[in-house]
Amino acid sequence: MTAQWIAKVGALPECRPANTFYAGRAFGLAKEAANLSAARLYILSAGLGIVPASRSIPAYGLTISARHEQSVSRKVLGDFDPAEWFSGVLTSVYSDNWRDIAGRKSGRILIALSRPYAEMVGASLANAPAKMLERLRIFGASLEVALPASLHGAIAPYDERLNAILPGTRTDFAQRAMLHFARSVAAKPSRGREDDFVAVRSALKNLKLPRLVQRPRLTDEEILAVIKKRLRMQSGAARILAALRHEEGVACEQSRFGRLYRIAAGKREA
Repeated sequence: MTAQWIAKVGALPECRPANTFYAGRAFGLAKEAANLSAARLYILSAGLGIVPASRSIPAYGLTISARHEQSVSRKVLGDFDPAEWFSGVLTSVYSDNWRDIAGRKSGRILIALSRPYAEMVGASLANAPAKMLERLRIFGASLEVALPASLHGAIAPYDERLNAILPGTRTDFAQRAMLHFARSVAAKPSRGREDDFVAVRSALKNLKLPRLVQRPRLTDEEILAVIKKRLRMQSGAARILAALRHEEGVACEQSRFGRLYRIAAGKREA
């Protein structure tokens, strides 16, 4: 299946540089961290492998996130192994490998991962050159269950106290942590991973965990009704999502809201 996919994307015309293809707040934060550090930026792509941000790539739609309509697991027949899939796409003509990332330099290598992407890249990353692994600083929430044990020591010790410094959502936690690290820790020469992580713990030490807000969960039909009511009064997905959470007091993750918003807006236009 991987070979078929690689052949398919290999036959597509190149579209534009990868850093203009991806969007969203999380990717914007990653770009900011790279610019701040004067570092090379790579994209870990479920469809293309390890892609330098400046490389021209074709337009495609594929993600490792199981709940997304373009999830690769929905397109593979039988059991799906994300680590095996990623090892396959690393042979794509658009992909570099971990040795390319390591290069001949000695600076830190910062990687922001969601849990699904950690499950996808963990096995191949753990087999990267030992000198590269010493340079790793990995950012993300609850990654220990998704990454091989050999990588656990590289996970930066951020937690929800980060919201007091750099607020955001669960979906951009990894990129926010990476940006904070680039601003406050990586600005100084590295004296080793443990020294870096002591600096992270020091930055978080006097901060308090945010109070968790328990919001009721509604069915898709109930949320659709709220969105349609809001559409009669206001426009804009971001405004309505904020109103749903903070005025209506309803729990709804961003990807789910986006799907329901498109349905509601489409029915409204019909």
